[in-house]
Amino acid sequence: MDTGTARAALATAARIVVKVGSNLVATPEGAFNRALLAGVVGEIAGLVGDGREVLLVTSGAVRIGLAKMGLLGGPKPDLSVRQAAAAVGQVELMTCYNALFAERGCLVGQLLLTGDDITDRARYLHIRNTLLPLLRRHQVVPVINENDSVSVEGVQIGENDRLAALIAGKVQCDLLISLCDVEGFYTGDPTRDPDARLISEVEVITPALEKMAGGSSSGVGRGGMRAKLTAAKIATRMGAHAVMAPGRHPGIIGRVLAGEAVGTLFTARTAARPGARKQWLGFAAAARGLLTVDAGAARALVERGSSLLPVGVRGVEGDFRAGDVVAVADAQGKEIARGLVNYSADEMRRIAGQHTGQIEQILGYHPYDEAVHRDNLIVL
Repeated sequence: MDTGTARAALATAARIVVKVGSNLVATPEGAFNRALLAGVVGEIAGLVGDGREVLLVTSGAVRIGLAKMGLLGGPKPDLSVRQAAAAVGQVELMTCYNALFAERGCLVGQLLLTGDDITDRARYLHIRNTLLPLLRRHQVVPVINENDSVSVEGVQIGENDRLAALIAGKVQCDLLISLCDVEGFYTGDPTRDPDARLISEVEVITPALEKMAGGSSSGVGRGGMRAKLTAAKIATRMGAHAVMAPGRHPGIIGRVLAGEAVGTLFTARTAARPGARKQWLGFAAAARGLLTVDAGAARALVERGSSLLPVGVRGVEGDFRAGDVVAVADAQGKEIARGLVNYSADEMRRIAGQHTGQIEQILGYHPYDEAVHRDNLIVL
């Protein structure tokens, strides 16, 4: 798809996620950036008035809370300090958003999520059941954030870029707009590399592109280019276009929807949008183990959509049970798929590399031919 055609398609986006990073939400002093956010809120309210459905994923609670507690600018906050700051900052954040939207006649609803809400399948499904009535029946703008005040290490969602992409897939959005404090995705860090150039459109997120991305340098936000690129990869795999756009530019949302060549457009994958179950398998569930496969098995999975047979497995990592989610990687270590495994880790180690006909001889039973059936697997 050429750039003009892809950009023009954004004008028809009916359901949109707008993600705003902490460097835009909060000033350097840690105050709610009302001057900038008033413009963003005004654009969102205008879209809702035109009959579109918009969800806002926002960062900023931790930074605002740190400032109110007199801790901004000190040592890098540990988890307990972040949790306390989030509890304080979230009140201020929602108070300000509520006031801005109310000025424009829009009703907002708050949704705070933890990692458990994403990884647990039943709770993940309930997210959709909460959001769709807000959007469809009541024209409410959901304001969504990770619940940093109760999130703990190991079960955090990670960053709001990933959260925004998961939400975009969960409610089948057409477009994810990530507003950030740079012009878009560059070939390098433009603050350090004078030859770095802005990439206008990305059709496929390649390993070479991933190497260009860096992490967060703020010490408060947890995102950065790597997180934004991962979010774009999730969103486009789940059927949404993603645009990384300069959030400080006035009217930036309207300019994106008008097809202007601003920021970086990541075009949606042309394959059919995966169903809710496979979305959860691929991007929300926590993998309990890793199966490394040979080149033939990797081709069969990626190119033909085949099941994974034990004969193609060359390595087994982790301690998992039958029915757990496992990652599948090729011989180079690149994750290519995820799925529900039919055998435990111990069983997989015993039958890895063996033909189907040998399973019963090795284990004494033969419940499945496949290590992972294609109906329970998603290619990433």
